[in-house]
Amino acid sequence: MISIFESLICTMAKIIKIPSAFVYESKVVGVSHSNADGTSRQEIIRREVAEEDPLFLELEPDNEFDPNAVKVLSKEKNQIGYLKTELAEQVRSALVNQTTVYARALWVNGEKMLGVGIRIELVS
Repeated sequence: MISIFESLICTMAKIIKIPSAFVYESKVVGVSHSNADGTSRQEIIRREVAEEDPLFLELEPDNEFDPNAVKVLSKEKNQIGYLKTELAEQVRSALVNQTTVYARALWVNGEKMLGVGIRIELVS
């Protein structure tokens, strides 16, 4: 049975319940911004992200806008964006509780501005 909180997230991201796992599919946000060190997230996506590539998630508790922020990193561990706020809350608690988390690029598309879809599996 899906909780009220999870049903709210359904409006923002697709959630699939499978035995002993939650699967979230969403888009990575903030891909048009530059990183704190000045690197272009768009250039990192062009060089380092393709469909099915593994992605990594990292908590950013000192984020000035959202203490639940979760960075999305390429396979080379360079930041390409963030999880949506609503999804970050769910994933943050899984990361803090050391739940097994798998993430991969679901899609990469766009011409002038590249976007990235992400699939996250939380396995209990």
